[in-house]
Amino acid sequence: HSPLPAAHRTTTPHIHILLPTSPKRSMSLSRLSLLSQRSLLRSPSFLASRSLSSSSPAPCTLYHYTICPFCCKTKSILTHLSIPYTTVEVNPLTKSQLKPLEDDGYKKVPIALIGGSKVNGSSSIISEYLSSSPLPRPGYADEDALRWLDWCDSHLAVRIYPALTKDFSSSLQAFSYLDAVPTFTPFEKASAKYVGALAMVMASGKIAKKYNITDVDLSLLEAAQTWEEQLQPFQGGDEPSVADVGVYGVFKGLENAKGEWFDKVMGVGNVGEWYGRMGEIA
Repeated sequence: HSPLPAAHRTTTPHIHILLPTSPKRSMSLSRLSLLSQRSLLRSPSFLASRSLSSSSPAPCTLYHYTICPFCCKTKSILTHLSIPYTTVEVNPLTKSQLKPLEDDGYKKVPIALIGGSKVNGSSSIISEYLSSSPLPRPGYADEDALRWLDWCDSHLAVRIYPALTKDFSSSLQAFSYLDAVPTFTPFEKASAKYVGALAMVMASGKIAKKYNITDVDLSLLEAAQTWEEQLQPFQGGDEPSVADVGVYGVFKGLENAKGEWFDKVMGVGNVGEWYGRMGEIA
């Protein structure tokens, strides 16, 4: 991971938004997999046993994009749980790295190989480790933390790409991370960067429509404000929860995109200060 910058602040309107208590939305199989863990994960006896466990978690190979918010969320949580993992950068244009894994037709990232088994999607990967690895403390993945981790997927992460790719210039800047991928040839870097940037501009409107986003700029700032209102100084209280770590990962991906949006989000309330604290922990 790149070194953490100092907290940034810009002038941002103070936005108040209420989180629906019973949001009506469809859930992917990966999110349902995470939700199915709630009864187990919120049990005090389970949390205590996981905190004291000395079992070694299975290492994994993670197929990802550098700026994918769901991938960055997953990497952040794996790192915080001390899970040994290696990464494989996937070409967003050809996805050639995924072809040996397409036996089930799944072509999205992240994908993890854990102990030889394929696990699709960030929520399923995280669920696998939350249910089998020592947790940092009791309450780390309690019901409230899991609810905000769900929000991270369904509300925050889905607003990243529409903001980053609203026009070709900003999209091209976001895809410039490909210039530094050592495993890609110069042709692969250039083609994935320019064609990928154009494709995401064309898809940006569809993504925004799918999630009822009418103003991509305001929508992301509203999400940041909603998160800022949960910090005391962390969502988990005095110590970070799994939701803190997941949201930190999403914002880390925004930082990796090297655009104006990272500074804008860091300027919302105390988000920049929280991000700096999380960088020291996560």
